[in-house]
Amino acid sequence: MIADTPPVRLLLVEDDPISRAYLAHALEALPAIVDQAADVAAALALASPGRHQVWLLDANLPDGSGASLLARLRAQDPGVPALCHTAGDDAASLAAVAGQGFDGLIRKPV
Repeated sequence: MIADTPPVRLLLVEDDPISRAYLAHALEALPAIVDQAADVAAALALASPGRHQVWLLDANLPDGSGASLLARLRAQDPGVPALCHTAGDDAASLAAVAGQGFDGLIRKPV
């Protein structure tokens, strides 16, 4: 018998409430424990060193960018993998996100 693997705990930051609910529901099926935030301020309030195994950050947030949030999160917990999700699909938008330190990119809609 294989021991059950504990769920991954991740931070999902998405300002659109419908997209956030959809993504959280899909991620919980992994299974994952999903801490949800709508903006940079809420994400920083949820984050603490060692709390999350993965960060999934929107590229554009009402109070900042996913890249600026990533820099702040990495300052307190540098080893956490981070994925960016964005609706931008033109080459310039994708190239800009690629150079911001994320470990991967997910294009919306998912």
